Amino acid sequence: MSLTSESVSFRSRPSPVAMVLCGLFFGLAAVFFVSRAQTNEQGLILNGLIHFSPGGASVFYAVLGGVSALFVVVAVWATFNILVHGVPDVVVGPESVTFPRGVKKSVTLPWAEIDSLSRGNVNGQHFLTLHAAGKKHSISLNWLESDEARAQLEAAIVQRLSSKQN
Repeated sequence: MSLTSESVSFRSRPSPVAMVLCGLFFGLAAVFFVSRAQTNEQGLILNGLIHFSPGGASVFYAVLGGVSALFVVVAVWATFNILVHGVPDVVVGPESVTFPRGVKKSVTLPWAEIDSLSRGNVNGQHFLTLHAAGKKHSISLNWLESDEARAQLEAAIVQRLSSKQN
């Protein structure tokens, strides 16, 4: 791939299936923990270190249920924002690279400020990390449409960074 002064854009979207599955998982967890809190009659020992009385265990389960319910709210909010507002695309331009940070915001880094590039993988989440001015900026590769788009994006960034050094 040869890059000139043109910009190359890559569609970037989180998986709606993954977001729905997360919401469903935490919804079920919330129901489970709230039910457990309401019907609990026993104490709870966590890892042999923390001991809860029956009342304390019920509060613990209720808190876990509440936190799980908050994750459901976050999943619904994020899905709604993505459907209504979309997510910024990754744009590799002649002077800079622009990529999403979160759902609605984007970051633009001039090539002159980028010191290096690294690739990472955490629990199946693949990302490129741009190191600039002592900060790390990550681009989620899982949000791209295909493996081909991931390879093209990485090649485009590597080419721009190597032409910067020449």
